[in-house]
Amino acid sequence: MRAFALAFALILLPTAASAYIGADCYSACAARTTTNPEYKACLARVADAADAKLNEAYTALKAAIRSWATELGQRPDLQLQSLVDAQKRWIAYRDANCTFEDQLAFGGTAIGGNYSACLCALSLGRAGDFARITEQVIPVD
Repeated sequence: MRAFALAFALILLPTAASAYIGADCYSACAARTTTNPEYKACLARVADAADAKLNEAYTALKAAIRSWATELGQRPDLQLQSLVDAQKRWIAYRDANCTFEDQLAFGGTAIGGNYSACLCALSLGRAGDFARITEQVIPVD
C-alpha cells in the first residue's frame, strides 16, 4: 500500500506542483509534448526563456537606476552594487530551492523536469520583481 501511495504521489507531483510554482511553466509544455523526454526538454527550453526574460529585466533595472541617478546628479555605484549582491544571493537561493524541488521526485521520472519548471517559475517571478521596482520605485518621467 505504501508503494502504491508513493507511486501515485510521484505521478501527480507535476500536476499538483503546477498549481503552486508557475503553472505557465508546466502548462506550456504539457500541451505540446507526449513523452517524458520531450516534456523535460520543453521545460528546459522554457526555463532558458525565463532566464532570458530575467536577464532583460535585470539589465533594464540597472539602466533605470543609472538614469535616475543621473537625473538626481548622483553616482549609482552603491545602488548598483547592492543590486549585484542581492542578485547573487537570490540566484544561490533559486538554485538551492530548485534542487530541493527536484529532489522531491525521489529519483522518479520528474527529476530534472521539476528543476527546470522551478527555475522557470522563480526566474519569471524575479523578472516581475525587477519590472515592479523599475515601474513603481524609480520615478518615471
